[in-house]
Amino acid sequence: MSNRALMLTSVLLATILAGCGNGSKGPADTLLEMHSKMCESNSYQPLLDYTAPQSQALVGTVVSMMTDPKKGPKLKKELADKCSKGKLTVISENIDGDTASVTLSNDKKPTEMIKIDGKWKMVVNKK
Repeated sequence: MSNRALMLTSVLLATILAGCGNGSKGPADTLLEMHSKMCESNSYQPLLDYTAPQSQALVGTVVSMMTDPKKGPKLKKELADKCSKGKLTVISENIDGDTASVTLSNDKKPTEMIKIDGKWKMVVNKK
């Protein structure tokens, strides 16, 4: 193998391995990170960073309700109660290309996720 071919092979291998490393989060890791940040801040604000564009308006409404004098204290208490229940665990993670379905230990139903620009984002539908 020539030096050039060896160098190209090394670069290709390094690129593949870099994509498999800790910098690449799966959908379940992303949700766990989001929950952790919400608990640390006692706020739903981190939801915005983890939400797909088509769900931003709905999630933004929930986040803004945290500042409402009537609804805010109840939402903060609900979040604090959820966070006090201990560490979340992954029940299931099903990935199909750029979509995924994740169920965490506190979920009643799976959370739908999509991959956008290499990052997993939560999809929230009004029901």
